[in-house]
Amino acid sequence: MNNNSRFFSVLLAAAAAIGIGNILAYPYISYKTTGLFFIPYLAALMIIGVPLLMLELTIGQYFNKNAVDLFASIRKRFGSIGWLMVFNAFILMSFYAVILSWHIIYIFASLGLQWKNDAKSYFFSNVLQASEGFSGFTQFSLPVFIALIFAWLLIFIYIRKGYESMKKYVLAAFPTFIILLILFLMYTLKLDNALEGIYSFLRPDLSGLLDIGTWVNSFFLAIASLGLSFGVMHAIGRKGKGFVSGISLNVAVFQLTIGIAIGLILFGTLGFLSMKQGIGIDKLIGVGFDFPFTVLAQALPLFYKPTLMSILFFIFLSIFFIFGAASLAYAITHVLVHKFRTKHANAAIIVAGFGFLFGLLLIIKPGFYIMDIMSHFIFYNICIALLLEAVAVGWFSDSERLSAFINQSSIIKIGKLWRFLIRYVIPLVIVVVAFIRLKSDFLFYSKYPLPYVLIFGVGIVVIPLIVALMMPQKILDRK
Repeated sequence: MNNNSRFFSVLLAAAAAIGIGNILAYPYISYKTTGLFFIPYLAALMIIGVPLLMLELTIGQYFNKNAVDLFASIRKRFGSIGWLMVFNAFILMSFYAVILSWHIIYIFASLGLQWKNDAKSYFFSNVLQASEGFSGFTQFSLPVFIALIFAWLLIFIYIRKGYESMKKYVLAAFPTFIILLILFLMYTLKLDNALEGIYSFLRPDLSGLLDIGTWVNSFFLAIASLGLSFGVMHAIGRKGKGFVSGISLNVAVFQLTIGIAIGLILFGTLGFLSMKQGIGIDKLIGVGFDFPFTVLAQALPLFYKPTLMSILFFIFLSIFFIFGAASLAYAITHVLVHKFRTKHANAAIIVAGFGFLFGLLLIIKPGFYIMDIMSHFIFYNICIALLLEAVAVGWFSDSERLSAFINQSSIIKIGKLWRFLIRYVIPLVIVVVAFIRLKSDFLFYSKYPLPYVLIFGVGIVVIPLIVALMMPQKILDRK
């Protein structure tokens, strides 16, 4: 594997991970548990995150097939695991495209800082035009509808030529992302009272390290933040040769670094906003996908050159969702192209078209509440797919040969340890974390009527599973 190939593999995997992963969750959990959260999170990444990244990259390379057919190569019926990953990718991709459309609106709304008088009301009433509850199913937000068209055009540009266009546009956007990250990091650190906010984020609390909830959250984040279970890493791995452990470690370290950097920006801004409004940080902090628009946006009119900084801020955040949605879309088109001999452009049109149509469900009046429910339950889709993947590879494939395959390009021979983690540790951790999250979620979602929780929550877990089992299993990818 030459240096350029390694570089692009690391770059695409890192872009997919930061795009699909919930970056805002890291600073929020760190604030709520312990400023030393990086310790259990790093441990979770090494125990479960990196081994799963290695698994997906390895089987992508080793079997040299799309996500559906590589599992079918292990056992014919295991093709359903690949289909489940495709459906999971489709759901989250459509979800991310809608959030990207909100950012597009705010890039233009920055001209005049249209939310400055009441950020929360502007977001829910003017942008989303959300209903008070589950009503208005036949009405939708016209601004979001128009922005969603632009969002899908942008995603289509990324995926229209498959790997080549993904590589080209990720390579073009990544420097912009890094420059904006450094810009906002330097700027927010200089804001009044920023250090007070940052201290609340980094405040060391040793007792938090002894709390079982902190460790559960660290494994939850390691499972949910690396772009696993969607077929993305399988597709990226297929394009490379070797260097599996190197890519996996680089992605994990990059993910942790970005999480900390975002935390510094976030809490520097919250410290500044807390001083300006005379409100405690604990009253401002949140992790919902409305948080940048209803809370962080309140600080932007108070920045130097507020219009310019607002435009740059929403461009910066939009890159996360461009990378995420495009990576998920690429994973789906990869299956369509290599399993059904579809041209890249045709596959991109199909994915973008159906993704747009599914997104219409999320821009109707109660769409925000539907997304709130879906955003929690998608975690169980991830857990089920990863559990099935670990069992399939660990117990039904020639895992010894796969571990030897990993060792071929590793300085440290970790194949046996990897095999032990995949077969025993990771399935146990996934089951335990999912069970604990399930208990808390049922308590939390009692605020919504049960029928809607069943339809938009349980439904997005059960329906993809059933459909995946009904999909054709014949191996068609012969490359």
